[in-house]
Amino acid sequence: MTGERAYIYAKTCGIIGKSFVGKRIHSLMNVNRLAEFDRRVFPEGSGYLPERELLPDLEKRITARSIAQIETIIGCFRNPPELLVLMLQSYEYENLKNVFADLANKEAKPLRITDIGAFRTINFEAYPDIESMLKNTEFAFLLDDLKGAPATLQDDAIVLQTKLDKYYYTRLYAALERLPRADRFGIEEIIDNEIQLRNVSWTLRLRTYYNMNVERIKTMLITIDGKKDLTSDALASCAFSLDVRNDWAHWKWAEFVNSEITAPSSSYWTIDPRYFQNKASQRLYKCTYQSFHAKPFSLLPAFCFIRLKQSEEDLLTSIAEGFGFGLPCRETLRLLGAAS
Repeated sequence: MTGERAYIYAKTCGIIGKSFVGKRIHSLMNVNRLAEFDRRVFPEGSGYLPERELLPDLEKRITARSIAQIETIIGCFRNPPELLVLMLQSYEYENLKNVFADLANKEAKPLRITDIGAFRTINFEAYPDIESMLKNTEFAFLLDDLKGAPATLQDDAIVLQTKLDKYYYTRLYAALERLPRADRFGIEEIIDNEIQLRNVSWTLRLRTYYNMNVERIKTMLITIDGKKDLTSDALASCAFSLDVRNDWAHWKWAEFVNSEITAPSSSYWTIDPRYFQNKASQRLYKCTYQSFHAKPFSLLPAFCFIRLKQSEEDLLTSIAEGFGFGLPCRETLRLLGAAS
């Protein structure tokens, strides 16, 4: 076991050392064109496509490389831990959310499916037949909610997204608790923080964009049965006015609240859920990065590796999309709170 973990730790260190995490992010700061960005991210061979075609191609390659590297590390275990497999399968949950949106919009075929190879469980080739896609999978419990789709998907998109998120984190936490205590070191704290901040971010979005009241919001938050309270910060935020900055001054996560007016063409302050989410993501990223080397021969490095690769993927994809809006890399990093 120690030999296997030592090899995996060395392998993750090698990949992370070449990834755009930590100080290596700053090497992208002065990139101003998508083609140049492509060459920096894929020096071994870039796309060499017209810019309009390059963006979607680059995004696919960024995601595919992240998944391939995660699969490499999981494959180093004789018996891959369920927790790590579930982290990889988070892509399938996102695939399903995307398919729900495609069905609601009556798309002829799924617009984007991220391939996770042998870890895939959903038959996306059966689209748009939802029952054929989901039967005999862990997601079959959704079929009752999906009767009458796509009409129900347009009405209940938020409810379905919430059910998927709750189900994912319930399974993730159950897999965590089945690990030996030594392997849970550091991981439980990161997952707890992730759920807490995700609940807050989701609450801000539900209040801001859907005008949802606190009683309805309570049903939308991620909870872990019999475990510590992971919703109190989110519910506490419901007491604060969305357009009164001083209400938020002494809140636990006040540092993640925008101090400036961020809404376009607005002359008054309102809370910005996107600003909060970017700040929360940076907090989780820094915590994960700092934990990567904390206990080399436990499961922590592999867990942190997957989270760091997914964070890198999100960052690189956001930068690429920023170029599509005419934003240089430096400006995208500033907006994401990743410039410092």
